[in-house]
Amino acid sequence: MSAPSSTKLRLLRGRALCIVCARPAEAEGLAKSLGLLGDRLTGREVADIHDAHTFYLGSFQVGDRRLEYYITSSLRQGIQSFATHVSVLFNILRPKFAIHAGVCAGYSGANIKYTTL
Repeated sequence: MSAPSSTKLRLLRGRALCIVCARPAEAEGLAKSLGLLGDRLTGREVADIHDAHTFYLGSFQVGDRRLEYYITSSLRQGIQSFATHVSVLFNILRPKFAIHAGVCAGYSGANIKYTTL
């Protein structure tokens, strides 16, 4: 039996870091490069979240502490759409830290790799 949507909302709220991308394909690409495709939630599973969202769950080891995070994206491109979607997400999920991972320009077919420091 799956956990209730309110439990999954608490799970996301318990993660300090939100990495948000401009497009779902970017979030999926970042999650794939970090090996997170198997550990995800859909918005349908999370209370108060639009069902089109996907959340990829991960964690980093920072010294002797573990930093849990999720990766997600805006639902539509464009600065206004991004600002609207992210403000709604942040209001509901309340991350302590946020990173906007995205691109301002790119080349079709470019071999881009994500790395962590």
